[in-house]
Amino acid sequence: MKRMFAGPWWLGVFALVACGGESTGPTRVSVTVGPATVQKLVGGSFSFRATVKDAAGNVLAGHTVTWTTSNSAVATVVSTHTGTDSTTALVKGVGPGTANITAAADGQSGSAAITVVPPALAFTTNRDGNDQIYVVDAAGTDVLNLSHNAADDDWPSWSPDGSKIAFHSDRDGNFEVYVMNADGTGAVNLTNNPAWDDVDPLWSPDGSKIAFTTTRDGNLEVYVMNADGTGLVNLSNNPAKDYADGWSPDGSKVLFETNRDGNWEVYVMNADGTGPVNLTNNPAVDALADWSPDGSKIVFDTDRDGNSEVYVMNADGTGLVDLTNSGANEGFPAWSPDGSKIAFGTDRDGNDEVYVMNADGTGLVNLTHNPAFDGYTVAWHPTGAAHATSPLRLHRPATARRD
Repeated sequence: MKRMFAGPWWLGVFALVACGGESTGPTRVSVTVGPATVQKLVGGSFSFRATVKDAAGNVLAGHTVTWTTSNSAVATVVSTHTGTDSTTALVKGVGPGTANITAAADGQSGSAAITVVPPALAFTTNRDGNDQIYVVDAAGTDVLNLSHNAADDDWPSWSPDGSKIAFHSDRDGNFEVYVMNADGTGAVNLTNNPAWDDVDPLWSPDGSKIAFTTTRDGNLEVYVMNADGTGLVNLSNNPAKDYADGWSPDGSKVLFETNRDGNWEVYVMNADGTGPVNLTNNPAVDALADWSPDGSKIVFDTDRDGNSEVYVMNADGTGLVDLTNSGANEGFPAWSPDGSKIAFGTDRDGNDEVYVMNADGTGLVNLTHNPAFDGYTVAWHPTGAAHATSPLRLHRPATARRD
């Protein structure tokens, strides 16, 4: 028999490998996470999406992905879901700062950045069909519902340290003053009174007191109570109608609006209710006032020009200046804690929106951009020991509100 020449032994091994008879190792994958950057409020959530592809760029459906955060004090991964073409992770903002959210698969990874910011303002909106308390960031790019209740929740007022929000609600059948944590949890009824109108809470600058308006004596009066709801005192004690407006930065005085002179005027009184003084002295409707953080100025709402405008005056009532000077209804102003901005309500866009302007009336910015009624009340988030500002009350005709 004639022997056949097989050639070198290594030639057969080469041929076998070339034909794919043995594995050359795992296919290298790529992982991308989108969007690359996002900004959310503290307490807000966002879904990131990870896509895994093979070396040829083909999507690997249902591929296992592991999600992690670089800083759990800023953002945490709450849950994940694997879909047909990608995997998503629900990430919640925990505290201010920036964290990288990473998705890893087969030794490869991709990441995105989430920046978490504190709220700039709390406001009331009916975009869910009833009045709810929302917060918004300084640019108006993100909002978050805090109250989540079928009742009407209005008039937010931050505690000076930013840990609590006072508000009024009719969730018990009549309007009461409540306090909740800044994330919307732990709501507690402070007033517990059958009077219809325990409303308009305003935290004192030191956080020890809350001023509010009530009808428990048969007419509208300005009351003050301890922050836990005890120690109620009637400050205004007048047969006219009186509404609480705001505290002076040092807590020694309280602004209020009253019709005791036959029309609505802005008054100031000592924090114990003594020494009431009329600051506006004008036959028009002057109301809804707020002190500047340094105590030198007061902004207020007036219709002395035929429509509601935001005016500013010195703390003694002199030196009046129209800040908005528009044909729209604009009013119900509130100073930012650093005194550089004023939030106010306006219908200049055809519906009520929350705007912010510089303290001199320039640089107007729409924060809410929503077809719903946004505003009704707005309160600035405090910064450190800054003055706890009064809430902003969006325009409603004086005859409708002060009944």
